[in-house]
Amino acid sequence: MGIVWLILKIIGITLLVILGLILFLVLVILITPFRYQVNASFHDKAPFAEVKFHFWLRAVVARVTFKDKKLLGILRILFIKKKLMEKDFGAPKSPVNDDSHVLPDQSEQLLADAENFAANMDAKAESETLTENATTESMSEAETSTENKTEEGESNSEEPKTEEASGETEGNETADVAEEAEIAEGVVEAESSGIAAKLEGLKEKGEHICKAVTEKKEMVDRYVEFATRDYTKRAAKYVAKKGIKILKSIRPRKCKGEITFGLRDPKTMGMICGYSGMLYPVYYKAIDVQPLFGVDHTVIDGEIEIKGRIILMAVVARAVPILFKKDCRRVWKEFKKLRKH
Repeated sequence: MGIVWLILKIIGITLLVILGLILFLVLVILITPFRYQVNASFHDKAPFAEVKFHFWLRAVVARVTFKDKKLLGILRILFIKKKLMEKDFGAPKSPVNDDSHVLPDQSEQLLADAENFAANMDAKAESETLTENATTESMSEAETSTENKTEEGESNSEEPKTEEASGETEGNETADVAEEAEIAEGVVEAESSGIAAKLEGLKEKGEHICKAVTEKKEMVDRYVEFATRDYTKRAAKYVAKKGIKILKSIRPRKCKGEITFGLRDPKTMGMICGYSGMLYPVYYKAIDVQPLFGVDHTVIDGEIEIKGRIILMAVVARAVPILFKKDCRRVWKEFKKLRKH
């Protein structure tokens, strides 16, 4: 029995030690600041940018660098380094060859086969032309002989037969006129039916567009009505207040740099200087801006450095109350129901 208690005691102590280590690591991660640094420069049309995060006395470092049109991401934990991504934006694209599947030793054979096929098609076309000419000549000779025989028979016939033939001719002409009238009526009916079908199609498209517009309008009205509710306004105000506090906690602690720029167009240059002057109270202590007037080409040169830190405990302490706010939870539930519609 004493052995069992001893084993259970050892297991309990081990679990408590593991739990204590987990809590210690969580507290260290929440309290220890994540420091970030951003460096950017533009000299001689060569952009450079680097974003670096380091944690726990640089034991963990993550770095993303853009230099010489190459993007490189690296993660280092103690002495272990791992490449996260690498992309070259300046590498020339390899040309696409549509005939890449054709082997070099097959190209000559394919060319010879194509030439033989073309020669066979030309010979076949010539033979068909000769055959059509011969057929046409034989048909013309047969028609000539038939016409001669018909003229001889008509000269030997009697006058009553001629009158009967004229009557038959008039009847045939009347039938032809009636047939032409029927054909014209059919064409008119076909054209009218085609126009009616087009009008019907346009009507269906118009109804479909009206329906889509109505649905979109109803959806916009629902979102507008949802955004104007009292609890939505209260939740938005509360989230904005907490969000401003979070941004203040992670804002840069140090910022310095200098920018020199100039444009050929004095009008655009004056507009940029006017807008930048409105923000002068914000950046005058950190960034030195030097405009150049009267230049004959575009000039952009400068560098900037930003440093700051992120303490997860401060972020969590301001973000967690949003999850437990009654209005925020209600807004989230209503928003999910609204998306289903």
